[in-house]
Amino acid sequence: MFKNSNFEKILFSSPNISPLKILRTHGYRNKDVIRKKILDASNKSVERLSSSSTPVGYFCIEEISKHTMNKIELKCGTSFNCDLFRERFAKSKFLVAFILTLGKEVDEKIKKISNYSDEPLGALFLENASWLALELVLRDARSKISKFAKNNDMQIENRMAPGYTYPSKINRKRIMWELEEQKILFSLFDKERISVSLTDSCTMLPRMSRSGIFGLKKSFK
Repeated sequence: MFKNSNFEKILFSSPNISPLKILRTHGYRNKDVIRKKILDASNKSVERLSSSSTPVGYFCIEEISKHTMNKIELKCGTSFNCDLFRERFAKSKFLVAFILTLGKEVDEKIKKISNYSDEPLGALFLENASWLALELVLRDARSKISKFAKNNDMQIENRMAPGYTYPSKINRKRIMWELEEQKILFSLFDKERISVSLTDSCTMLPRMSRSGIFGLKKSFK
């Protein structure tokens, strides 16, 4: 990663999602008592995901120039704000921003199936399978960033994403990184080089997308 620039695009394999895992997220535990119609819908959602998802990740690495109580300032001039940053990224020397997506075809398929009156579970199961797949892509992305860090005498630290709350070890409260910061994260990327856009309300399109940052700190051997 980042051999020739601070930007990297990576194509990922479409994750294999177990139909039973989809069913478990909806409370189904015993396969033997699940109706055939529900089992078939779960199996079909996996097939649809496999044929429509094209996972891709966009990554940008930036050096941190300054830490303050609630702000991280980057050498490129961009800064992020959250009361939890000092706790989570105090030792970080670099930030890796990422945007992951399964592609627009998955979104289109979910929307299309949701209009089928004879497939009430189709869209629900496909959407659930898609979020599970994104988690696996994120895990793969973290592994690649971790490998890059190790090769450069660093260690990967915490991950955070705009719009989510995280527990503070200091005051035991949950602190939100405001969703509006998504616009700052996206500003690190050339919009002509990525296939994900951001609406005025900070919703990512395609919907089946994830974003966030990882911290990288020096490794002491």
